[in-house]
Amino acid sequence: MALIDIKLFSVTLQTQMDIRVILPTPDANWTDPSCYDANKRYQVLYLLHGFTGDCTVWNRYSNIERYAQKHRLAVVCASVGNSFYADMIHGGRYRKYMLEELPAFIRHTFPVSHRREDTFIAGISMGGYGAFRLALEKPELFACAASLSGAVDVIALNKMFADQFDIFGDIFAPEELLPGSGNDLPALAAKLINQGCRIPRLYQCCGTEDYLYQLNLSVRDRFQALDLDYTYDESAGMHDWDYWDAQICKVLDWLPLADDLVDAEEKK
Repeated sequence: MALIDIKLFSVTLQTQMDIRVILPTPDANWTDPSCYDANKRYQVLYLLHGFTGDCTVWNRYSNIERYAQKHRLAVVCASVGNSFYADMIHGGRYRKYMLEELPAFIRHTFPVSHRREDTFIAGISMGGYGAFRLALEKPELFACAASLSGAVDVIALNKMFADQFDIFGDIFAPEELLPGSGNDLPALAAKLINQGCRIPRLYQCCGTEDYLYQLNLSVRDRFQALDLDYTYDESAGMHDWDYWDAQICKVLDWLPLADDLVDAEEKK
């Protein structure tokens, strides 16, 4: 297993950004060094952190390295602060960074597949919202997106915390927190379906003891009313790493992962 920490100057954000990449490598259970074949590529999972997190939390609190090694899957984690993976009204253009600059850098630097069918995104809490939002913003990039205990309804979330603190004041303009806006995920999915777009497969899960459980249920009902490939799962669990570590295993089983590395794309 290779664990690679990167400091990248982002042209989009005009600052240094932290990235952590996991690459499976041969071990006692994988003696064939096929990962070093120039004609082979890793499938890749962009794995998003939650509010107050960073690119290290998945390694620190879950067993993602072992899971990535088992599935021979490249994993990319990027720090984005508390941005909700948005192009902030007072802050950086994190959505542009995640959808354009970061994938371009990863594809240029590491032996990962460039094909949509080999590219996935998932996240926890804020990152669960981010995974769905990014996948629906650029459905030609991702084949699958998974939300674990996701803050998947930022409109309801904004109302939920209105009396405590202004969670979104620097992130979204007021019109971006209205039903039917681009941040209304089921409405965005419905719009794409009506346009004939190919929607990524979606996986949503939440623990029944999670404070975001009811919020996830309302979004689930709206997604289930749409004509898309959508899976919902719930079980006992809190908004914590015990739940997320177990659930990421389910996500990996749900993803269309190959048995080994995939063939490189033919050069045009």
